[in-house]
Amino acid sequence: MKKVQFLLLTMMLLFARGCDFYSTSLWFFEHPEGEMNPLARFLGFGWNGLIVANIIVVAFIVYACYFYYFKHVVAITAERPVRLTDYISEIYFQEKGKFYQILYKSPKNGKILLGHLGYVLIRVAIFGSILATIHNLCQFYQVAAYDTFREIVGRPLFVIYGLILLSLIYYSFRIWRKEFEHARRQLAYH
Repeated sequence: MKKVQFLLLTMMLLFARGCDFYSTSLWFFEHPEGEMNPLARFLGFGWNGLIVANIIVVAFIVYACYFYYFKHVVAITAERPVRLTDYISEIYFQEKGKFYQILYKSPKNGKILLGHLGYVLIRVAIFGSILATIHNLCQFYQVAAYDTFREIVGRPLFVIYGLILLSLIYYSFRIWRKEFEHARRQLAYH
């Protein structure tokens, strides 16, 4: 089952990134200044730089996903966890009450982080690629409903990045909750 999930997610990621690549190319060649990718917009990456950066990022995401499905082990704490935030704090920083450090500090347990990134990033990248593809195609083909949406929100980029951020938060809490419940069940039997 894990192998099927991994292969399915990998194929979905490659397809979604391919769709994003295609839809971006419709605009990029004629209007490279309109590219919204932060690598192109703020760092000046050209088309070749974007391709190389995408290959590196996708390869990392696939590796992290592979790690999650085939190498990752759910961390069990010394005592049965009561709160999700304490459990995450313990498995990342070996101490309760440090959950807030997730926002700015690297965890002490890099393998757990890599496994969690494997679960989260592949799903977020698929979702974000689909959103970007829809945006690019609707804009390129001047879909009337999308033009109305753009008039309402002003900058669809903010909506897209906001949805991607929300999906990152959602999938992070989803994997944390899943492993928290697993750890609670394991320790309930001991």
